[in-house]
Amino acid sequence: MKLQSIYAHMQEGALKVPQDQNCKIVFRHSIREKIDSGVGKTVSLTNEGIELCKTFGKGLEYDIGFVASSSCLRNIQSCEYILMGANKGRNIILAPNALEGPQTQESTLSYKVFEEYNYNNREIIFKLKNEGLPGFNSIETAAGIMLDFIFSNGNEKKKVDLFCTHDFQMAILYAYLFDFAKTKKSLEDNKWPMMMEGMIFWGNRNHFYCSWRGQNKEFSQN
Repeated sequence: MKLQSIYAHMQEGALKVPQDQNCKIVFRHSIREKIDSGVGKTVSLTNEGIELCKTFGKGLEYDIGFVASSSCLRNIQSCEYILMGANKGRNIILAPNALEGPQTQESTLSYKVFEEYNYNNREIIFKLKNEGLPGFNSIETAAGIMLDFIFSNGNEKKKVDLFCTHDFQMAILYAYLFDFAKTKKSLEDNKWPMMMEGMIFWGNRNHFYCSWRGQNKEFSQN
């Protein structure tokens, strides 16, 4: 499958998808306005972010199938403008449990941790990867929630399913699938997930492939 992206690794990863198979893209939302504090649920995309989404949608070779988003405005807008660029009308399914809060085991405790760490997501991911934190699911459990949702929806051949999430949830998949944040050095040596950057998936929940930043890995539960 061909796509147009500012990230060469996404274009190259999409080309790995076998012909006529379903493709899934899990990606961080597009360029947004500044967030003063917290998660900024109502923060919107910038004009640049909007145009980036339209260009991405226009450059998709496959027809768009299933579309899901976090409940934050910038994520919903990212999906809307991708669809606009592709000239497609699709329902956008809001999936806060899978695309916004798969890390949350107990919300009061986890929110307190985010505040205590001053929303230093790198440090929180490192702690989750190596020790765990109160109120949080493990990296494995959180990634499993995301992957279960991703592979339970869409799946039509020669269509691309889109899942718009956030940097923290992208980092959860990164840490689980590619051992990101196993050491402090890995945090320093690897860029944090960037806006409109995504992972390319194909296959099924029990046997799938993922392409991310030039790495192509096979995963099997058998």
